[in-house]
Amino acid sequence: MALNLDRLLRPSLRGKEAPAYPSPPGGFLHLEANTNLFGAHPAARRALAASARTGFNQYPTEHSDALRSALADFHNVEPGQLLIGNGSDEVIDLLTKAYVAPGARVAFPAPSFVMYRFYAGVNLGKPTPVPLAEDWGLHARALAAARAPLTLVASPNNPTGNAFPERELLRLVRAARGIVAVDEAYAAFAGQDLTRHVRRHPNLIVLRTFSKSHGLAGLRVGYALGGPAAMERLYRAKAPYNVSAASEAVAVEALADGAFVDRTVEAVRRERPRLVAGLTRLGFRPYPSDANFVLVECPIAPRPIVEGLRRREILVREFPGEPRLARCIRVTVGPASVTRRFLAALREAALEAAWPTR
Repeated sequence: MALNLDRLLRPSLRGKEAPAYPSPPGGFLHLEANTNLFGAHPAARRALAASARTGFNQYPTEHSDALRSALADFHNVEPGQLLIGNGSDEVIDLLTKAYVAPGARVAFPAPSFVMYRFYAGVNLGKPTPVPLAEDWGLHARALAAARAPLTLVASPNNPTGNAFPERELLRLVRAARGIVAVDEAYAAFAGQDLTRHVRRHPNLIVLRTFSKSHGLAGLRVGYALGGPAAMERLYRAKAPYNVSAASEAVAVEALADGAFVDRTVEAVRRERPRLVAGLTRLGFRPYPSDANFVLVECPIAPRPIVEGLRRREILVREFPGEPRLARCIRVTVGPASVTRRFLAALREAALEAAWPTR
């Protein structure tokens, strides 16, 4: 009798496919991933060279102690209020493992970061999307009314790009009956920072990452910051040695050198309006953005334009599974040279597809 492996699986995984983020051929311009198009933090080269001299034959510290200490000084909190993750994705996974019992709700705005739904479902929770307003505004009252033990909110939101007002986020934190995790992956571009509120709100946990403004997406370093009680419980779900010694060393060095982040943020803020203006001239509708990317509504379904851009070795993100985003693409903001190349290719692809451009 053949073994039925599907019967051995968790019910939440039966009939599902593994999430896919395929790597395209080399040489493509990546405007689909919201990564830093201004380069990697120069701290990476320095820290990796120094770490290689000391060797990697030993395990890193259990909880990335050097980085926790550096971040504690940076945020003026205690090291125990910080948890370092293999990217902020791992922190989201840990939040659902620690705070979501089987069948319990995980609330999040919709549309938002796709991995919220993924981790909620994989960890036996009940994904509970709460639609954003027509202008992509946050329905804090509706999110709180879900009475979820865990609510996940990205600000600026991915993929819409808008930051939610601090007063709305804190209204949600005060009204929620569970943990509210505010994902600030793109907060540097918006000038937003809720980390200073964790002392007054024991159910608030703020997520940060080194992937975006620090330009270190390939090293996978993120972290959570919250009150001591909430973080102590989160640690109960965390495995030791989850971040490599090399990644930790680079993150410590990058944190000490804020000039690169400042330059990146300023460059994005300078170039974003130029990208928006160029898109508008071509007849597209870019939505207001506080992040390093722009959500763009297309005149018609975007598949022909996505394919045309790919033929020109440019990748953008589309959203075939999101009805409200069926005519949208998402484009990362980069240097002026990237903007010029993208807009020229977009115009060619639109003409090729007989799109109604201006």
